[in-house]
Amino acid sequence: MIGDTVVVDAVVHPYNLSPRNRNPRAEEQLEAVYAAHLLATGEEHPEYRLSRDEFFSDFPFEAVADSLFVESQVDLAVIHALPNLGFARDYVTDPRRAAAFRARHPDRFLLYATVDTPVTDAAIAQLVRQVEEFPVDGLKLYPAFFYGGRGEGWRLDGTDYATPLLEAARDLGIRNVAVHKALWLPPAPRGAFSVDDLAAPLERFPELNFHIVHAGAAFLEQTAALLARHRNLYATLESVFAYAVVRPRVFAKVLGTLLGACGAGQLMYGSGANLSHPAPLLNAFRGYRFPQDAIEAYGLRQITAVERRLILGGTALQVHGVDGAEAARRVAGDAFDRARALGDGRPWGRIRARRPVGERG
Repeated sequence: MIGDTVVVDAVVHPYNLSPRNRNPRAEEQLEAVYAAHLLATGEEHPEYRLSRDEFFSDFPFEAVADSLFVESQVDLAVIHALPNLGFARDYVTDPRRAAAFRARHPDRFLLYATVDTPVTDAAIAQLVRQVEEFPVDGLKLYPAFFYGGRGEGWRLDGTDYATPLLEAARDLGIRNVAVHKALWLPPAPRGAFSVDDLAAPLERFPELNFHIVHAGAAFLEQTAALLARHRNLYATLESVFAYAVVRPRVFAKVLGTLLGACGAGQLMYGSGANLSHPAPLLNAFRGYRFPQDAIEAYGLRQITAVERRLILGGTALQVHGVDGAEAARRVAGDAFDRARALGDGRPWGRIRARRPVGERG
């Protein structure tokens, strides 16, 4: 917790980028992903930068958990399963492995399923199997699929694929659908990552909460307009929160614009761990206020303490139907909480020391 705020990380995803799972024909994409990690971490915090060997590994779920609950002040996190994304042979974050880890720590994690096929019936069958096999709290989608060295985009307002899949998700009891937007993943077409396909499904499925992952920052004005019009749309601030550390002026503009459009009740903190370590992001936001020059330059209003609490956890708790006080009670005194109390939260300590939680001298 930060003060009396229950902190929820709305996007975490341990990457499996081990040699066995990497696509050898996608070296350029793999290098771009590592560059994104370095950029998001910044040069002022070298201790949070993963080496190439650390990053290009089957990154341990345990190391991400420690980064959240031991080395940072996160209380609850949402694991997003990820398909192959073109630079892996199989899932980047396997939903089955994520579910097994979540089962070991049910009070610390929620889980979003995913699908990795553009074939409608097959995708629905994948989703059904995941919902039947383990608890699922949402669905994570990418607007492109990668196979045979190609990337093929699809639209969330499409009637042949997206609509039947969303109908199935709704009928299976899923209420939260997170969609990767803004950050382009070649070789898929850039247009697939725009936000111009959201309005129709937002209206067609009012019972679903849609989350724009990465907050649509590359389409800031369009995203802000959508958030203002649709109360079932949320912005997950993965990647945007890294700007608080490495590009504070951009962070102020993006967050201030979104805050002015919809209020904090539609905005959620996310680190994207292991792409970013949560600690420097949360430290930068503790007591955060917009700089006066940014207020004047972008016409912002000052953020309040209530709004910071909503962004850090209140909104995510609400959309997932989780009681914050009960969530805090359940994790108080667990192994992660005890390890954090020891005060030896060295960045990425688990992957570097390979010592179990609670066994820190």
